[in-house]
Amino acid sequence: MNHTSQDHFICYRCGTRKPLDAFTCRIDERYYNMCRVCVSEVLLQGQRGKKERLHHTKTMRTCYLCRRFLPVDRFTQRSNGTYFSACKDCNRHVFAQRRRARLQGADGTYTRDQWEALVQHYPHCPMCKRLWNDIPTLTSGASVITVDHIMPLSKGGSNHIENLQPLCYSCNSKKGAKVLSRIYEG
Repeated sequence: MNHTSQDHFICYRCGTRKPLDAFTCRIDERYYNMCRVCVSEVLLQGQRGKKERLHHTKTMRTCYLCRRFLPVDRFTQRSNGTYFSACKDCNRHVFAQRRRARLQGADGTYTRDQWEALVQHYPHCPMCKRLWNDIPTLTSGASVITVDHIMPLSKGGSNHIENLQPLCYSCNSKKGAKVLSRIYEG
């Protein structure tokens, strides 16, 4: 977070110094780096329906949400070499908020023990069939196994263990919010 004092921050999108109450407080009592005004503008841009071709080069890309022209290392790269359309900042500050809201409204929970027991039934990714140990590790060090909601939360799916399956990060990214049947039973 760009601090200027205890009660003011600088928004990473507009670069303006604003009071603390202009930023959304996270559940862990820290604040997002994008002010509420910029978050609203970013969300409204996606609803306008206008499609425009964004400028990209080999070393720079334009984020489709905040419209900043940034180096490619500010974007998450997929396993096939392409990049996600939103920069890492927007992924963290815009999409994370949406997901948290959906999770809070979703029915059901599961424990880590339930999840680990479920993963034990799957020797490999159910979609691509690659063994977990054969999947390249992420540079961030995060696990290659991700939680997939068979019926996506955005489509009214629950957060119960029965609605979950492990997928590798690549397959889960490709699936997105699509509704697919469980592909593999352990």
